[in-house]
Amino acid sequence: ILDAAKLQSMGYRELQALAKARGLNANGGKKDVLQRLLSSPATSVVDRGVQDKKEVAQADDGKVEELKKKKIVTDVMLDAAQLQGMGYRELQALAKARGLAANGIKKDVIERLLSTPANSVAVADGGFQDKKKLAKGGVGEVEEEVKKEKIVKATKKGAAVLDEHIPDDIKMTYHVLQVGDEIYDATLNQTNVGDNNNKYYIIQALESDAGGSFMVFNRWGRVGARGQQKLHPCSTRDEAIDEFEGKFEDKTKNSWSDRKNFERYAKKYTWLEMDYGEVDKETTQVQKKGSITDQIKETKLETRTAQFISLICNISMMKQQMMEIGYNADKLPLGKLSKSTILKGYDVLKRISNVISRADRRQLEQLTGEFYTVIPHDFGFKKMREFLIDTPQKLKAKLEMVEALGEIEIATKLLEDDSSDQEDPLYARYKQLHCDFTPLEVHSKEYSMIKTYLTNTHGKTHSGYTIDILQMFKVSRHGETERFQKFASAGNRMLLWHGSRLSNWAGIFSQGLRIAPPEAPVTGYMFGKGVYFADMFSKSANYCYASQTSRSGVLLLCEVCLSLSPPSPRYQDLGFCMLLPPSGNTCHQNG
Repeated sequence: ILDAAKLQSMGYRELQALAKARGLNANGGKKDVLQRLLSSPATSVVDRGVQDKKEVAQADDGKVEELKKKKIVTDVMLDAAQLQGMGYRELQALAKARGLAANGIKKDVIERLLSTPANSVAVADGGFQDKKKLAKGGVGEVEEEVKKEKIVKATKKGAAVLDEHIPDDIKMTYHVLQVGDEIYDATLNQTNVGDNNNKYYIIQALESDAGGSFMVFNRWGRVGARGQQKLHPCSTRDEAIDEFEGKFEDKTKNSWSDRKNFERYAKKYTWLEMDYGEVDKETTQVQKKGSITDQIKETKLETRTAQFISLICNISMMKQQMMEIGYNADKLPLGKLSKSTILKGYDVLKRISNVISRADRRQLEQLTGEFYTVIPHDFGFKKMREFLIDTPQKLKAKLEMVEALGEIEIATKLLEDDSSDQEDPLYARYKQLHCDFTPLEVHSKEYSMIKTYLTNTHGKTHSGYTIDILQMFKVSRHGETERFQKFASAGNRMLLWHGSRLSNWAGIFSQGLRIAPPEAPVTGYMFGKGVYFADMFSKSANYCYASQTSRSGVLLLCEVCLSLSPPSPRYQDLGFCMLLPPSGNTCHQNG
């Protein structure tokens, strides 16, 4: 069900298709079609024409048959053979009626229709809802069901987590097959901007817990959708391995045994390398032992410090922040991120940066698809061309995403350490950061000085928000004071701000502020690769990306030795600085 604002934002052809799908007259101007859609029954389901949901729920078999004959109910369950027998325009109409993208060749449209649960309708967040439940309980029940469906327990026995959509009876008695160091678990991804493809393929070889029984599980579909699935029983372990490896090679054109030297092929899937580690945890140990409130009460840490550690060492928060900027944490869980995946993401962005200035759209489409294949994104059923990385601003946004994933990769490895104190998980996290945190008292001189500096450097152009100080800490990273001593005699030292996403701080505190790796593009940074600071609080605060849903932000106020720091020349609307400073090791921009 679409409101007036959403309908107004749709194009004329989209409105016509929607009107036809609802059984309405699609002739006339945009205003006419819009009016008909707005005046159609509010209880109509998009892919059922103007048929009222209650009527569908209450109708007996004879009534439903009568409605089908009148072609009012347009959504019927069709198998692959029936879809193949339909014409291209019929398939397009059916796809649009189900709220799916209708572009691409016939094969693409059929694949989308097959990957949509046949007894479901599209709901607001791009998922699907059972029509019987929709008819029974209306939108409120739908929203409740969607919320419930998103809380999925990961079942893990052995090195890998069983796919969440494997039937429960199989989950209870099977695990992912492992032979020595070989874990027969593969997540594949394929994004092709030109063909509007953004799809996944999951392969898992399963072994019964009792031993002796084997099967191979496959699931595939559009990223963000449940898709289709298949269980293939196997007589022996060797047969299961052969089936798994054969499917992997068929989908990727790569041999499973040689996957470490993976080569990407056009129109084929790419393997997403996982870091299995010793233990799989989608939640930190901070989340294991009772509630956060209980942990704060029981820890030996000072209360304010404990609250801060619980804020920054939270995998759920990291996952939510990444999903808000488009990353698909279900397809490549944060705890499974490998360093090689991060570097591949940087490498593709580097190649995109070399092409942007040439405005070579075909190559940008190819490279954008490669980036979204390596770093999975959930775009629902929107057109992939809307997400083409074709401007310096879009490149910078994706670069910041990969940087954040790099910090999270460090943080998750840190937080998964089983050698830490499980009786006091907050204190264990604190020790792993290798920093001393001392809360500043509100009436202290340091607190007052920093608050004044903060207030005086909130820029006039950054007036869209106000700041409430929750807590200040004096932070000392172990060994950093000694390393800074060689700059003690340098005269050009300043107190400067550094802001970053909440998800980045566990990595920053444990590893320090770091320069981007060689794989990252130079053009994604104002003055090239380096560590960035500002003398305006609000300039750095913008990089915290706080929002209405995540209102907390963390900033550092650092003593920075600038050495020789020539001002940068003016760059005319380039957005990026390609020149190194003529002398010294820092560069600053005025204004």
